[in-house]
Amino acid sequence: MSDRSFRRSALFVALAACHGGPATPTADPALITPLASQMARNVPVPLAVPTCAAADLAGAPDLTYRTLRQLGGLPLGDTPELADWINPVQLDVPAARTLADAAADDAHKRAAAGELLAAKAWLVHDVTFVGAPLALGVKELKIGTVNTTLIRYDRATGKPTCVQLFGFQNNRATSDWAIKVSDQPLVDPRVQKVLRDDLAAQYLKLVPRGQPPR
Repeated sequence: MSDRSFRRSALFVALAACHGGPATPTADPALITPLASQMARNVPVPLAVPTCAAADLAGAPDLTYRTLRQLGGLPLGDTPELADWINPVQLDVPAARTLADAAADDAHKRAAAGELLAAKAWLVHDVTFVGAPLALGVKELKIGTVNTTLIRYDRATGKPTCVQLFGFQNNRATSDWAIKVSDQPLVDPRVQKVLRDDLAAQYLKLVPRGQPPR
């Protein structure tokens, strides 16, 4: 090794030490697209794979199925299950948000791709049923209910390894209020928004997670 190369290597080591350790791994964001697409197209039937234990969820980065489709370059259908309001961005790890953000710069996208590709598994939150008539603007006076499936995918293979079913409802007091004030033929858009915001809040509060929200 030349003296110049030695000094350069020593400088890199010193800089890494100053920042508390080795640099964060980076990767080509283009590597995420085929992996996310494979996962999004391979949604398992719940009985076809085992039920996830708590240990299966620990440490895995969280993504909504909506974001997974975006990362995979797949279209978003016009269905309640893929709507943005029932797939809160707070459920996505920051790396997933960065990769889905068209305005993010290349350096941040490369760091985000490196983080996701370094994970052993991804935990995808798939909304499978939105039974919330008033939140959807339909005059049917009942509490809103949402069913979801948590899918753990092996990152190396892109295949599902286990699932966990999860469901939740509107807060009872919020639902009772919405039913009481919905005395007109059409559902007030303000009532829809309150119910949608409440469902998103219940989702974030109750859902099992792989990583704590950031």
